[in-house]
Parts: sequence; structure tokens; C-alpha cells
Amino acid sequence: MKYIIIGIAAIIAIGFFISRTNRTKKASAEQVQVPGKTSQQNPYMEMRNMAFSTKADQLGLQNIADDKVYGLITEMAMNPGSASVISFLTGDTSLYLSSGGGFIGAGQHEDVRQMVAQKVDGFQNYLSKAKKIDEPTLPEGGTVNFNFLTKNGIYSVTQNKADLESGKSELSDLFIEVNEIITQIRLKSQG
Repeated sequence: MKYIIIGIAAIIAIGFFISRTNRTKKASAEQVQVPGKTSQQNPYMEMRNMAFSTKADQLGLQNIADDKVYGLITEMAMNPGSASVISFLTGDTSLYLSSGGGFIGAGQHEDVRQMVAQKVDGFQNYLSKAKKIDEPTLPEGGTVNFNFLTKNGIYSVTQNKADLESGKSELSDLFIEVNEIITQIRLKSQG
């Protein structure tokens, strides 16, 4: 029951993000808005690619082990589009929406930075569930992709969103933790 409530809250929060990005006309320091942009002008894919190409050294994490998870990029299929939650071991975190909006820089808030850094450190426990990939793909309908960044490369696992929400997946706890990050991003974006 707890997983269902958390899953519903996550869906509502993401729906809120999408509806808010479609209504908002001004961009704040934490919110990226691109109203009226065509798909060629939409920064989503560029920002997503930048996140996936971020190396541990660029984050000041030169001394971590090659198999240490230094980032998690969680991508959820939405209707329509997708949402990407970016979280790094440094505490940096952002949410990108394929609609062209999103929220960046929530990790500049000390409480969020500490919480995200602690969670990403714990995400190491889930790495064994993922397989190494050459190129990350966007999630298909009804799925969530968990992409773990290490010096050895990107490791990914795809799960059915309904199973994650109901607690039937062995990664349901990871899904809950990512939703806690989304909640903090949402709260900080509201000021």
C-alpha cells in the first residue's frame, strides 16, 4: 500500500511539473522554460546527452574506484515524452522534461545536496542489477530506465513502472528514493 501511495504521489508530482512547464512564461534561475520551441530547438536531448557524458573527474571525483557509482540518471516514460532525473555523488541534481522544461540546480541548496549525495552513494547497492551498455536509450511506454554512471561506463536496467509503484520490483526501493529526490527538486523550485 505504501508503494502505491508513493507511486501515485510521484505521478502527480511529475504531472505537476509537466503542466507547470506548459503554463509558465518566465524562467527563473532554477527553472528552464522553452515555450513555443520546436523539437529542433528543445534543449532536452542536449542536456540529457551532457548529463550522460559527465565524467567523475569533471565533478572533482578523481579518486573514486572505477566501479563506484558517481551518478544516476533515472528516465521515466511519460504520456507524452519522458522525464530525466539527474543525480550525482556531489549532490548536484536536476529534472529535465522532454517537453522542453525542467528544474536545474536544486543541489545548490545545502539540505538537498547532502540528501542527494547520500542517496547516490547508496545507489551502489543496485549496480549489480544493471548491465553495461554502450548507448543509453529513452524509456518506452510504461517503463523506467535506471542508468548508473561509473568510470567503467554506463550500466542500465529497465523496469516496469507499475511493478515499481506496487512494490513488486526488486528496485522499488530505488524508485522510492528517486521520487524523494523529485520531491525535493519540486519543493525548491517553488521557492
